[in-house]
Amino acid sequence: MGLLRQFVMRAAQEFAQNPENRAKASEVFEKDVKPRAKQTLREAGPKIENAKAGLMSFAQRVREEYRKGREGE
Repeated sequence: MGLLRQFVMRAAQEFAQNPENRAKASEVFEKDVKPRAKQTLREAGPKIENAKAGLMSFAQRVREEYRKGREGE
């Protein structure tokens, strides 16, 4: 396994050192990856906010129950 890892690491280093490869990777990132990531974040935003609200509500209920038990109610 170590030999394969060394080979992959060396290939990645060679790839990263090539200016043409770096330019192409930057172009792909700006034109493909970044717009798709932004779109995904926009689509997931409401679900994330809903999950956040649910988690905050759950935490509040747990906190209230903990305080009731702690205060002997």
